[in-house]
Amino acid sequence: MSRVGGLARIRLHGNPGTPEGRRLGGIHSLKTHQARKTGFKLLRRVTFPSPSAKLSELLGILAGDGHIGDYQTTMTTNSVTDIQHARYTQKLLEELFRLPVALTFRKGKKACVVVVSSKEVSRFLVAKGMQKGHKIRGGLCMPKWIWSRTKYRTAFMRGLFDTDGCVYIDTHRIKGKKYKNIGMAFTNRSLPLLADFKESLESYGLYPTQKTKYTVFLRRKEDIRRYFDVIGSSNPKHTEKLLKYFSSKKGGVA
Repeated sequence: MSRVGGLARIRLHGNPGTPEGRRLGGIHSLKTHQARKTGFKLLRRVTFPSPSAKLSELLGILAGDGHIGDYQTTMTTNSVTDIQHARYTQKLLEELFRLPVALTFRKGKKACVVVVSSKEVSRFLVAKGMQKGHKIRGGLCMPKWIWSRTKYRTAFMRGLFDTDGCVYIDTHRIKGKKYKNIGMAFTNRSLPLLADFKESLESYGLYPTQKTKYTVFLRRKEDIRRYFDVIGSSNPKHTEKLLKYFSSKKGGVA
């Protein structure tokens, strides 16, 4: 009786010992799961991007505010000041990997999280030089392939500063007169990554200073202008503050 049943199955689904038989069997299995509503899900098909400036910028963003786990890659940021950059990161991930990317908000906190639920994306990013799990203990640094081309390094720096950097206005008084000076600060507790960022700034002819262990500064107006002219920013929070300062007479346009 079992032999008769086996022959009937082969006629219906093909020989399981052949590629065509396995394909037909897989199709039948999916239809069964759908009919029975078992909740079985297929792995999403992921596009793996080639090295590019966009991929480099994404890695810079993740090096700053990202976390890579076994099954998810996330980027967490301020839901008030950085929401536009969060949406930019969401679109960048969707464009590079051709899969849906979620943007969630943490209840009661000023935080939003860009979420990619894909084991294959996590594996790909680790293969491209990102650290899984704890970035600082893993000694995260700028991946070697990004050092190979100036446009890759520029994009990585842009993503990194857009997440872990800030543009600030320092106000002080001299003999009763108020002065305003613009500054940039990049803070990261991964010392190899911090050293790579500082060296990259120097490679562009800029003059960063480092008076504290975890922070690199640009303090000269001409350096800050050159940074945004050459490296740029995808985070409106930074560009708006820069434009406001340099358009102001109090900012002392150079």
